[in-house]
Amino acid sequence: MKSVAVVVPALNEADNIVANMARVRTCLDAVPGITFTLIVVDDGSTDNTAALVRDAGAGDALLKVLRLNRHFGKESAIFAGLSVAREFDACVVMDSDLQHPPELISQMVAHWQAGAPVVEAVKNSRGNETRLRRALVQVYYGLFSYLTKLDIRGDSDFKLLDKSVVSAYCQLPEHGRFFRGLVKWMGYDAVQIPFDVPESTRARSAWGNTALFRYAINSITSFTAYPLQIVTLLGGLTFLVSLVIGGMALFDKLSGNAVDGFTTVILLILIIGSVLMFSVGLIGIYVGRIFEEVKRRPGYLVDQEGSTLGEAAVVKTAARKSAAKKTAAIKPAPGKPARGKSSAGNSTKRPGKQEAGKS
Repeated sequence: MKSVAVVVPALNEADNIVANMARVRTCLDAVPGITFTLIVVDDGSTDNTAALVRDAGAGDALLKVLRLNRHFGKESAIFAGLSVAREFDACVVMDSDLQHPPELISQMVAHWQAGAPVVEAVKNSRGNETRLRRALVQVYYGLFSYLTKLDIRGDSDFKLLDKSVVSAYCQLPEHGRFFRGLVKWMGYDAVQIPFDVPESTRARSAWGNTALFRYAINSITSFTAYPLQIVTLLGGLTFLVSLVIGGMALFDKLSGNAVDGFTTVILLILIIGSVLMFSVGLIGIYVGRIFEEVKRRPGYLVDQEGSTLGEAAVVKTAARKSAAKKTAAIKPAPGKPARGKSSAGNSTKRPGKQEAGKS
């Protein structure tokens, strides 16, 4: 029987997490022929989210909680959940506030069983967002597509990934991750399922405008260095403007029509100063990303005591499987001595060769 892990990042969801996971569990039980494990990744919640899931898991052996030491961010929480679920045949990633309808999981599994390595839910509508935010989101999608050549318009984190895709994702070495962008970048064949975003069970969104803007900047700069070329472009435009204004000033001076004052000089200083400050800021963003990458700090740390599912068990299982494969690979065929061994099990020596360490 195939096994599928459902990874659910959660942050301060104590008011709704138990009821939401119960609904998800009901939808999972309706899928035949699959053994599901529901993994709630508590991203350093300051309330008792982890404790509630842990208590609920006492009556449901397939409900697990993976608690991180502190708040590392949603991307790190997704990475942590996928890392401990690498031994499952597939993984589903979804939000904890039910804006990703769990009823779609049965369709995802059906497409996966038909051979699709990636099944992703794509937004038909964005729920009750304001017009301003919708407009800003469209601008972001356009910039991301133009700069990175990856179209993530309408994509969400609600995806099913085959075991091979999860393994490839976890092997990516970068620290700053953008889940939906990396899945798109890996280029696996994907089946899309459209859905309308329902109301969130949260009273207030955890993503403010500042957080979304920072998220947009990080996602773009993690996939392309093209914005750095804007510095060169701005430098060229500034040079052309300077030539035009300088030529006009020189012409006025030679024709005797020069006007006293420093308007031209002030305008040039303002233009050049603005371009320089913008360029330094843009370069600083990329230097900051380089700084984060070269430190090679882990993307997350697991609180083993607060978790009912940790990395240790998964690592041990993988190690046992690896050891079993190595043992099978070196096991001699029946009736033949092992390579490099005599039939009696003593190591063979080549004639004329002295033993190591003897003259």
